[in-house]
Amino acid sequence: MSTPFAVIYFLLLAALVATSVFYARKRSKAGRSLTVFEWLWTTPFALALGFLGVWSARGLVDTQKSVAVVPLTALVIGVCGAVALRRHDIWAWYETLDKKVRIVLRVLLAALVPLLSALVVEVPFNELILNGGPSHYWLEVLLIGLLFLGLYFLGQRHAALCVVGVVLCFITGIGQYFIKSFKNAAILPADLLALGTAAAVSKEYVYSLNERAIEGIALALIVICMLSLVRPPLSKGERQGVARRVGLNIAASAGSFALLFVLVAIPNYMGQLGVEMEYWYTMDYYQQQGFYPTFIAVLQDMSIHRPDGYTDEIAQRVEVEHAQNYRRAREANAESKATVDQFNQLKPSVIAIMDETFADLSILDGLHAGYEGPEFFTRGLNDALMRGKLNVSVIGGGTCNSEFEFLTGNSMQFIGAGKYPYSLYDFSHVDGLASQFKKLGYHTCALHPNYATNWNRDEIYAHLGFDRFLSIDDFGGIPDCAVDKVTPNEPHCEVFHSGVSDKATYDYILQMLKEDDAPQFFFDVTMANHGSYDQNNIAPEYQTNYTPDSCPEEHTPTELNEYLSCIKRADADLKELVDNLKQLNRPVAIVYFGDHQPMLSSDFNDYWYTNEPENEHARRVFSTNYVVWANYDVAGQEQKGIADETSIDMLAAQMLDLIGAPVSDFQAAQLDIRASIPSLAVRDYQGKDRNWYAQDSTGQYSQSYYDLSLIEYLNFATKV
Repeated sequence: MSTPFAVIYFLLLAALVATSVFYARKRSKAGRSLTVFEWLWTTPFALALGFLGVWSARGLVDTQKSVAVVPLTALVIGVCGAVALRRHDIWAWYETLDKKVRIVLRVLLAALVPLLSALVVEVPFNELILNGGPSHYWLEVLLIGLLFLGLYFLGQRHAALCVVGVVLCFITGIGQYFIKSFKNAAILPADLLALGTAAAVSKEYVYSLNERAIEGIALALIVICMLSLVRPPLSKGERQGVARRVGLNIAASAGSFALLFVLVAIPNYMGQLGVEMEYWYTMDYYQQQGFYPTFIAVLQDMSIHRPDGYTDEIAQRVEVEHAQNYRRAREANAESKATVDQFNQLKPSVIAIMDETFADLSILDGLHAGYEGPEFFTRGLNDALMRGKLNVSVIGGGTCNSEFEFLTGNSMQFIGAGKYPYSLYDFSHVDGLASQFKKLGYHTCALHPNYATNWNRDEIYAHLGFDRFLSIDDFGGIPDCAVDKVTPNEPHCEVFHSGVSDKATYDYILQMLKEDDAPQFFFDVTMANHGSYDQNNIAPEYQTNYTPDSCPEEHTPTELNEYLSCIKRADADLKELVDNLKQLNRPVAIVYFGDHQPMLSSDFNDYWYTNEPENEHARRVFSTNYVVWANYDVAGQEQKGIADETSIDMLAAQMLDLIGAPVSDFQAAQLDIRASIPSLAVRDYQGKDRNWYAQDSTGQYSQSYYDLSLIEYLNFATKV
């Protein structure tokens, strides 16, 4: 259908251009040539038809559910363009109407502009808009109305400046449409501080438009058409009183923007206006309540909560007490003492690998296809120090929050959902795992084969104590991802799927281990498994062929298998790294883990598991896997792959404990509290009985939870 769609749009574009030329000649013969300003009012409609024609020709318009949308929207856009062009004629007709009719039309126009502009925001992504509408739609209309009012008066009661408001609404709606399409997630305030990162990874996605997106485009142009009909005030007395009129309009504009600011900043959206948010399901709440009211509610929730009764002195005392408990237990244990003595003697190098989107999806009942997980990771590594399920705070994205939790030991539980600490806070005084190793005489190096500026990593890594950061430039630049592609003359830039292969980063680490005898700490954030999973660029030897007994409507077995193929390759690269380390004549420990599951996991989870408790349902997909392994016999440790479920914020402390490395008071306190709270995630925590509890739960674990909240506030919130 792409070619017929393109023809329709191009035909309407030609008709609009022809109509414009004919009308311009007619006006010219009458001695009233069209001004540049009048031509500009028609430009958005012509550009939209041209864009949609090109997009259709490229096969990026998909309206299979409602094919009639294409000719209807094309016709609407063309007619709106013609109306905007002939606005002077419409004004002349308007002046012939009765005064009361004119007043009614003005009021109707003033009401319809913000009402339809709110639809411009909601229609592209919100299926609920025509089913009763968002519960706070009135608030969204009011916010948009005040914005338009301020722009109208700022433009001296000319409506042209109000087009900026329409564009803002359109960008919001179409942006949320794409984010929902790619990740099934809502745009959160912190996302606006990470636009560079989003742009860097977005090139792998396909920007196709469905009927909802096209309807949003048409609605935006209808509003622009209506704005073109807003008649500027008639000038009376030419220049007499110009300064006064300009001053009054600016004052009215300032008043409108002030009211908008008050409406955004003063009322508590969650407390006073009834806007709700459950951060497991942000998309649902955006659809149920409206984009802008929900976005503002989340924005107001951005500050880090200060625990009741908190003081630095109380928090320090609690931290010391828990740290002393841990150290007393460790000193009384002969095996632990042997581990510590060995570490002080050997100073093993440590490799921390956060593998992009690595997870064992066999937890979804084998994907209803007999899937048993990545072979080496699940059935090899029998000599691991520890392994198991890793509870995380993100899914489908937000990689930076997983690495934040690992590198600092702070949990998103006490910072809050919807926030990206790398983008929000100053890390100049924040302690990290790298600085900890650096104080022990280690050389520290971070690796991430993508842009150094993503998530502000170039600045954050320096603050956290990394001596060196190897980014995409060190791997030969951003490559064109293709099957088995290797960039010429660059030994470390083999690519796979979405970027530089895991193996390429491991080869770099092995090379540095061979060239530098000093103990080293590496933190490797890989890239190859990144979405999307419809790229069709997997080499035959890694392709999988699992066929679930059924799939959710939005996914196909092909997409699922592309993801599983990425995991198969990641698993093979990990095996090769382990084999190489076994041959390396120096002690090295590895902690390997996934940052989050792919977003498609959530869709399969919703499809296969229904009518179960919300926490249990979410917990299945807010988890990955980890393993801690060493290429040497660690004194005092059995190395039999002991299983222990944990969370990503506690993983570093556990790894240090396993190899006998010194831990900070904060980490020691964490390890002591683990007896009562084995793991946490952004919205809940696990009790001693391994059941999960909401943040506000009370009971036998509440004191430990409160103690941990004090300690984490002391170690992060007071430093940023």
